Amino acid sequence: MILKKLTKTILTVGAITAILAGCGNTSTANQTVATTTNNANAITIQDTIGTTTLPAPAQKVVALEWSFADDLLALGVTPIGIADDDKPEAMTKLAGKAFDYMPLGKRETPDLEKITEASPDLIIADSDRHTKIKEQLDQIAPTIVLNSRKGSYAESIDDFKVIAKAVGKEKEADARVKQHDQIMADLKKQVEAMGSKKVLIGVARKDGFDVHTSDSYAGQVMTEMGFQNAISNTDEPYVELSLETLTTLDPDIIFIATDDSEAITNKWKETPVWKNLKAAKNNQVFMVDRDIWTRFRGITPAEKIGQNALDFINGKVKSQ
Repeated sequence: MILKKLTKTILTVGAITAILAGCGNTSTANQTVATTTNNANAITIQDTIGTTTLPAPAQKVVALEWSFADDLLALGVTPIGIADDDKPEAMTKLAGKAFDYMPLGKRETPDLEKITEASPDLIIADSDRHTKIKEQLDQIAPTIVLNSRKGSYAESIDDFKVIAKAVGKEKEADARVKQHDQIMADLKKQVEAMGSKKVLIGVARKDGFDVHTSDSYAGQVMTEMGFQNAISNTDEPYVELSLETLTTLDPDIIFIATDDSEAITNKWKETPVWKNLKAAKNNQVFMVDRDIWTRFRGITPAEKIGQNALDFINGKVKSQ
């Protein structure tokens, strides 16, 4: 009635103030309700360096390591951007099919401008490669830091669960981990039937041979399957090895991952020392896919490594 008769009624300053105050309180109340509603969907993530709170499960996720991309794909979430090292063919291998994503450059030095262009609501970064640019990443989107490059197999499973929480897929993750545990248990039974076997996994470069210890991702996968790792009781995931040291370890089985045509092991194989190795004499030296064995490092690659190892040993596939 006051508003309809505004031309005929003189309002006091107090009345006007009361009306305006009432409008202001309504706005504040609405904001409070909205904040409460948003907070109900908030997720607090514990990563390797602290906590990050997301307003809601992430939907547009950038992965700066290949294992994080694998984890997302295993959860039914396609990352919008991946630091793919300019190797789209590797991502096709990882997923088992081609898929759309924005390439973000090298894992070591991801392109911050492209990450910004992707407009993610979550960035997943590696503790070894990306801690130094964490503040810059946080300016683009909330960023969680996990262990991949120097992480173990056990840590990769933990990372999978953390990522699942961040994207609201915890139930799916529980089911996938249960399935994974059964697959690994079945592989372990096959290994146990062989008897005790000492294995060594190495990455061959032109100028060196880096062995994956029992603290590495691939090395721990072997241990989980029931193999004995040739190098254990060390805090380092990778150790550079000479041919002379290799002869003292003398593993039953050697898996060599390389994409270098001039790998140092090519020369080693021509020497009497190498030919006297137990694995060499028994034709148990296998050339394996470096991406699958040492770079992907996700929940699905662990299963592929395990099956691949048994297929090589049982003669079902030929060495690359």
